[in-house]
Amino acid sequence: MSALLRKRKRRDVEETKTQRVASEEPGVEELNAQEIFRRHFEAQFKPLPVIQQAAIIDRVSQDGSEEESDWGGISDGETNDVQVIEHTDAQTRMAAMSKEELKSFMSSKVPKSTPNVSSIRDQAPGSKLDHEDASEAANLKKDLALQRLLAESHLLDSSNPTLSSNTRHKATDLRLQALGSKTSILNQEKMPMSHRKGIISKQVEKEAKRRHEARENGIILEKAQMGTKKSCARKRDRGIGAPGVGRFSGGTLTLSKKDISEIEGPKRTSNTRGGRGGRASGRGRSKCGR
Repeated sequence: MSALLRKRKRRDVEETKTQRVASEEPGVEELNAQEIFRRHFEAQFKPLPVIQQAAIIDRVSQDGSEEESDWGGISDGETNDVQVIEHTDAQTRMAAMSKEELKSFMSSKVPKSTPNVSSIRDQAPGSKLDHEDASEAANLKKDLALQRLLAESHLLDSSNPTLSSNTRHKATDLRLQALGSKTSILNQEKMPMSHRKGIISKQVEKEAKRRHEARENGIILEKAQMGTKKSCARKRDRGIGAPGVGRFSGGTLTLSKKDISEIEGPKRTSNTRGGRGGRASGRGRSKCGR
């Protein structure tokens, strides 16, 4: 019985296999190579997205029909719109500097009084910028006039509303010194001796009068200088490797008497006590004579 059951089971299994193969054979024939690869890939990895082949086939058929149609030329109604692309940078642009700001920035001098202008200004219309530049120029002129008034206020005299020639010269000298002049225009290097002596005597009298008035009023002044400062004799500038003494020319070193005396130093004089030695020798002689 067991042998018969085994034979029946084998037959049933073989029949089911043949039925499956028969049912799958027409389907396998219908499948193309791409479908077989797709199923093999999906069996090992994730399934692929389904591609809509029908839509692609419709598009291809429409393109083919359009190509087959006769070309009717360029129509006037069709206009191609121009595509404009603007390349913008992420960096912000620096504000433009006015002429006054650029001049003060490029100058080597430290600005004494300049208006506080922000480094970055909003881009405004041209009329607004022109108005700001005009107001800044007017403010700079007023500041310059105020500085000159404060610097020259000590020259003004309440009794005389007009400036004398001497006062005008002093004001001009102050302005030149403010602009960078190193010497004063009032200091005259060359003049007649009589004029120079008169100027020096006038300065001495003025200084004596000032000290006398200060002494009477109990004001303590600085110490008076007892003479003019004498210019120290400048030491001769010798080249690199040149001797410090004498003069070297033509491969020979020439020394003067002054140079030799400076090298030797002060000479030692004979000692005044040297007479004792003579007396001692005399005593010896007297002893020998005795």
